[in-house]
Amino acid sequence: MENASKALLIAAAVLVVILIIAFGMRIFNSTSDVSGQADSTGKELTNQASKAQNAASKAITSAGNWSFMN
Repeated sequence: MENASKALLIAAAVLVVILIIAFGMRIFNSTSDVSGQADSTGKELTNQASKAQNAASKAITSAGNWSFMN
C-alpha cells in the first residue's frame, strides 16, 4: 500500500511539472508574438515619422519661396 501511495505522489508531481512546462511555453510563445507586433508597429511609426518630416520640409521650402509683394 505504501508503494502505491508513493507512485501516486510521483505521478502527481510529474503532472505538475508537465503543466508548469506547458504554461512556460505558452508564455514564451505569447511574448514572441508581442515582440513581433511591437517590431512592426515601430517600423510603421518610423515610416510615418519620415513621411511627416518630408511633408514638413516641403512645406517650409514652399513657404520660403512665397512673398507678400507679388
